[in-house]
Amino acid sequence: MFKTLTALNRFLATLLALAIVGLLGAGGWYGYQVLNRDRLAQQALEERDAQIESLKNDLGASREENKQLVLDLEEKRRQIRKLETANRLLKVDHRVAQLEVVSQQGSKENKDLVTKVGFVEVDEQGKSLDKMRVFNVEGDVVYVDAWVIKFSDKYVEQGDALRSTSICLFRRLFGESQRPEDGYVLDPVGARPAAYGLDKRVSPEEQELWSRFWDYANDPDKASEAGVRAAHGEAPSIKLQPGRRYRVLLRSSGGLSIATEPTSKKTSPPG
Repeated sequence: MFKTLTALNRFLATLLALAIVGLLGAGGWYGYQVLNRDRLAQQALEERDAQIESLKNDLGASREENKQLVLDLEEKRRQIRKLETANRLLKVDHRVAQLEVVSQQGSKENKDLVTKVGFVEVDEQGKSLDKMRVFNVEGDVVYVDAWVIKFSDKYVEQGDALRSTSICLFRRLFGESQRPEDGYVLDPVGARPAAYGLDKRVSPEEQELWSRFWDYANDPDKASEAGVRAAHGEAPSIKLQPGRRYRVLLRSSGGLSIATEPTSKKTSPPG
């Protein structure tokens, strides 16, 4: 009987021990699960925060990139507008004077042909800026002698107040049978050409340009310092016909030319 009780106690003790071990194992497993869950949750939070920070950085970089693209686009648009303006200005002909044949008498055969021609400086619309002057030219071919200063293209592109277009100073008008030095004086050196304004006074900058005209023509360094691309004389000519009018044109980046006015063209009477 005693042995039976002893065996039973041992069995119960073993069961109790096993139960305790099971409880401890279950508690440990549960504790591990709780700790591991917290660790995984913390790791997930850290990964999420890292992703959010990465997205913020990417967003900031994209904004900076977009900002730079906008600036680059605006700069390209500005350059395009600048080139368009320059191309337009480089092609524009400015009307600066008008010739009108008043009469022709005599003949080339008798060597007594004389053309009475009127000269007046005008604005771009053809309106007279001064009183027309009338000259008797020997022959029927007339030359308009002028000094022309052409500026560097960058001044034309920038719309510089003084250098945005070629400028000219009319010197003389003469016929094919006359010597240039015997021609009629048009704009005296030192006077402001009428085509550049009714005020005959010359600014110091303009005075400098005309007074140093031949220096610029012969000294590339001085010309470059003044923004002058070319400085030289020009004397375009045309054969005159009775009853015709002719316009004298100056291109923004070029020189002088003479074109016949259409016969139906109405021009302003001399002022």
